[in-house]
Amino acid sequence: MRKSPSVGMARLPLVLWPLGIAAELAVFAFLLSGDGDVTAVAVVNRSVGGSFIACGLIAWQRRPDSRTGPLMTLTGFLFLSEALLSEVDSHVAYTLSQWAANWWTPPFAALVLGFPSGRITSRVDWAIIGAFLFGDVVLQLVWLFFLPFPPGTENAFLVTPDAGVANVIDRFESAFNASVGLALAIVGISRWLRAAAPLRRLLLPTLAGAVTALILVAQIYYQLLAGSFIRSSQEVTAVLLVSVPLAFLFGMLHQQLARAGMADLVVALHRGPGPRRLGEVLGKALGDPSLVLAYWLPRFDSYVDAEGGAVALPREGSGRSTTFVDDDGRHVAALVHDSALTHQPDLLEVVCAAANVALERERLQTELEARVVELRASRARIVTAGDAERRRLERNLHDGAQQRLVGIALQLSLLEGRVQSDPATAEQLAKRAREELDLSLAELRELARGIHPAVLEHGLAAALDSLAARAAVATTVSFETSERFPEPVEFAAYFVASEALANVAKYAHATSVTMRVSRIGGRAVIEIADDGVGGADDAAGSGLRGLADRVEALDGNLRVASPAGAGTVVIAEMPCGS
Repeated sequence: MRKSPSVGMARLPLVLWPLGIAAELAVFAFLLSGDGDVTAVAVVNRSVGGSFIACGLIAWQRRPDSRTGPLMTLTGFLFLSEALLSEVDSHVAYTLSQWAANWWTPPFAALVLGFPSGRITSRVDWAIIGAFLFGDVVLQLVWLFFLPFPPGTENAFLVTPDAGVANVIDRFESAFNASVGLALAIVGISRWLRAAAPLRRLLLPTLAGAVTALILVAQIYYQLLAGSFIRSSQEVTAVLLVSVPLAFLFGMLHQQLARAGMADLVVALHRGPGPRRLGEVLGKALGDPSLVLAYWLPRFDSYVDAEGGAVALPREGSGRSTTFVDDDGRHVAALVHDSALTHQPDLLEVVCAAANVALERERLQTELEARVVELRASRARIVTAGDAERRRLERNLHDGAQQRLVGIALQLSLLEGRVQSDPATAEQLAKRAREELDLSLAELRELARGIHPAVLEHGLAAALDSLAARAAVATTVSFETSERFPEPVEFAAYFVASEALANVAKYAHATSVTMRVSRIGGRAVIEIADDGVGGADDAAGSGLRGLADRVEALDGNLRVASPAGAGTVVIAEMPCGS
């Protein structure tokens, strides 16, 4: 079976460890066997490559998903290459050692600019790395084309020996590299200064690398102007170059070290902090006091904080980021935090995992509180709607059928006295009494239909066809299921359609309406759509709000989509069994 590239890359550090150890031992062996004095600066300088290799390989093994470890390792091997090649008894190897003297600077620049992921995304960063490649690879090679080596050595790349031209190229290369190094230092330091507090802690290795580059630049500029190096700065530079990989390694392992502090988080969560303190506890664990914990309420299709207020998720580029907390593939909460924490995915993952149970418990509590608030509001609306309905029935009975029946009674009284004396008048009064009785019966039937439509006894399809026939706007009905729904569901669906048609007649200025009834996954769905002016608001009036209460009482939901100028769609979904 062919191994994946990622598996091979994960095992590569195991192969590089013995190579790195052998290279570092060889460098020290050459140093100790030389004729000159072994100084502390020389020992520290010979340790730089080994420090980068060791720290890089550790970081590579602990964080194989990051490029920082490979960049540190490459920097270390390139740093040792000059010392190793110069000791090989070959003029070609010696020439290569002179060419490779500063090849370590491009990966070092990438390390500083790309930390913590090791990925370069900015054009400025790419320009700095490219400039280092040009200066330390291209210009260095051009310099070798003209550089005459001392007697006893041979320049394998020599084209035309000219010490003057070689000196000009060397000074230009030094000035060019120093300017690029200054740009690297400025970008690294300014990036650290502009970062938020959590990101500054994470970018301390970047600051250390930028300061080291700045000291190297100062040394090169001084050498160009004074003709000699600053002795003290050489020692400082050597110490910094050895310490920088340790800083990068610590930054890489900071996430693993932070996991040790998760025990405090687990203890704090075990104590059951209230919903108002849970976000504070998580923010403390992540080192971000600005963290906001938002609970996902699918019933309301929104995120809310512990106070029940809506939380808007941050937009890209706002300096804030969102990490979702999932449970069985569904969102239960979201952490809105400083964007710096996105560079610590392991820490975020551990915090989310440790807090998941507490988040779920608090989310359920928050949803319960929201349901209680909604229940209280719906109860108040039901009481108000019931009172209004009783007043409507009383008014309709008093102003309609009751008045007509009183009038009929008076006419019958008159009829009693005229039956014998005036048969024609009696017949006319009887005719009028029959007409009034017919009107009263019609009004009572209409009133009874509003209370409980008898047509529903024949099924929801027949009831909707009856509504469509009496509608003020041309209405078509599409019934996509042959099975009847439970009586409460049909009753609620009928009144949803009735209220929607009434609203169309009053406000929509529509020319057509379509009603569609279907069964989807054990839920009855009724959809009423018109081609009117739109702009309906289910929160502004009592009609649709009352229908929503009726539907939600059956554990369903009512949605209204009514963009201005694009018609209105009312959709009610209610469980109806499998």
